[in-house]
Amino acid sequence: MRKIVMSLAALSIVTFTSCSDDNDNVATTKTVTQAFQNLPDLGANYVYEGWLIVGAEKISTGRFSHTEGANHTSGSIDITKVNTATEYVLTIESANETGADLSSPSGWIFSKGAFTNTTATPSTNDALYSGSSNLETATGQAFLKAPSVGTVGSDANGIWFIDALPPTTGGFTNLPTLGNGWIYEGWVVVNDNSGNPTPVSTGRFSDPNMADVSFFGAANNNEFKGPNGVPPFPGEDYIVDPNNRYPNVTFPIDLTNATVVISIEPTTNDAQAPFGLKPFVQALSNQAVSTAFTVANTYAGKAISGTVTR
Repeated sequence: MRKIVMSLAALSIVTFTSCSDDNDNVATTKTVTQAFQNLPDLGANYVYEGWLIVGAEKISTGRFSHTEGANHTSGSIDITKVNTATEYVLTIESANETGADLSSPSGWIFSKGAFTNTTATPSTNDALYSGSSNLETATGQAFLKAPSVGTVGSDANGIWFIDALPPTTGGFTNLPTLGNGWIYEGWVVVNDNSGNPTPVSTGRFSDPNMADVSFFGAANNNEFKGPNGVPPFPGEDYIVDPNNRYPNVTFPIDLTNATVVISIEPTTNDAQAPFGLKPFVQALSNQAVSTAFTVANTYAGKAISGTVTR
């Protein structure tokens, strides 16, 4: 009888120990794997950052600079929050952020997607772009032409993103409408008086077939032009600098060897340099005036996609 009692006691200990081990092995954290194709290179000043949306909470899945073919795995995150996240959002963040700025997203939303079971497929639709669109087939062209020239300057001192001379429309085709918080901006990068590359804005625009708005505000539209009129399309004449915006650049500015850039900017960004998204870039070399030239689309034929697995 005593042996039976001892055996039952031993069994009870074994059973209890087994249950305790099971509880110890229950996972409390989980990682998230992020895989993207054809994400644009943002340069040294900006990075991508993923976020899980759990109600009103936004949980970072890590910052990364994209390398094609590489996966980006988050650190360990509370498993309940990972499993209850309803959406994944990819933002662009300043690489130089510190302190409290690191704990919340910038609001510069590049792509997003809802979770279905364990997977989300973030898209630029209704994020970087308005609706379902992209830059894969967009084209751009411009002319060196300065219609406002009076007694000072020449056609080498102006650039206009237009279809022809005289223009009837803007110089872009299949240019998508951008999502909330984003806007296009033109730039010419020229050497200053010390030989340093200096970006000079041509203006911001949402519609390529309408006049743009000065980087310095609508009240300063076309402040660099000469005495004559300019077309109602994106572009700028650089004849004079009455407000000394670019003190180290000589006006009129010769654009024949400039680098032309169209960037996609956050509307809240006030940096006097192109943002990390630069879909159109063209380096000029002794460019002839009054002659159309292509502004190359660096995003052409590149379908941006992603898969996030939890």
